[in-house]
Amino acid sequence: MSRSLDKDLLAHLKADDPNKVFRDISTVLTGLPEDNALLEIEFLGKEYPLEPGTSYLRDGLAVGIPKLRLAQAFFVARQILQNHHRGSPIPHDEFLAATAVLLLMDPEHLTAANARKRLLVSALERSSPDKSALRREKQFVDSLLTSRLHRHTKSPTLWSHRRWLLHLSAVHGVSVDIQRDIKSIVMIAGERHPRNYTAWHHARILLGHHPRPAELVAIDVKEFCLRNHTDISGWSFLSYAIFAIEAEEHRRKICSLILADVLKITDSLGWTNESVWVFLRNIATEELVSQQQFESFLAVNKKLASATPRDSDRWRTLDRARRWGEEHRLSTASSLADT
Repeated sequence: MSRSLDKDLLAHLKADDPNKVFRDISTVLTGLPEDNALLEIEFLGKEYPLEPGTSYLRDGLAVGIPKLRLAQAFFVARQILQNHHRGSPIPHDEFLAATAVLLLMDPEHLTAANARKRLLVSALERSSPDKSALRREKQFVDSLLTSRLHRHTKSPTLWSHRRWLLHLSAVHGVSVDIQRDIKSIVMIAGERHPRNYTAWHHARILLGHHPRPAELVAIDVKEFCLRNHTDISGWSFLSYAIFAIEAEEHRRKICSLILADVLKITDSLGWTNESVWVFLRNIATEELVSQQQFESFLAVNKKLASATPRDSDRWRTLDRARRWGEEHRLSTASSLADT
């Protein structure tokens, strides 16, 4: 595929001052709201032409940036980065702004991410550490991860950078609300980009290090899964969250409640997709689940199977879930009897 730019695009790139476009867009990315609210950024195509001198559209926290304007800002940001590598003195704020534009254009720009790490560490190692810089960096990264930017929501580089920020927060005694992070960051990213295993892996790491809110997290994730019932990554994390609950009595109670809720809505809406039934079969065969609930699992399964054309993909999904459940429930019962 040719990487050359057509004449019309080149004309538009030269029409406006790229340095002004860079300043405009970078100001949006660095001048984040003081109340820690996140921006919701979208890229605009050619069908959204802007007046000359206008670099973006904004309505509250919603920001629309034309791809053409972003490309103009990117060229300036890249030049700033190259000048820095050549040893030219670059003001701190200008360099930080350049890395923000680079990551908005390319979420896998590892050089930009690492440069931001160095700038942040430098701010925290001063005689009077600027801990607000840590908050602002997390706010910036979270804005990218939760915006309607398909590549950013699943970016390994951005999620890795966020994990590094959480580690740095712990080192400097800055508390992190794990339940809020999973609900407001991971789940939003999961909705923006379905089956977002990178985001849910981040949630596993969070809950693995801080399992105390697992009960509340499991309830939140159940609601996510019911709204996004074909998302296997969400269902997989829900199972993880249930078994991360430390108190056995609470774990048994939450497991029972979630299984009952999911079975009820599955029966009501006639869900026959594999994501739901893999979750149901795995939970229904656990020793935490009563025999009565296991029989409810079988009853809903057989009811839906009887209303599904035999030998269809949906019927086979239900049949596999039932046979797997019966086999493993017997195995679980035998193991308990032996002990």
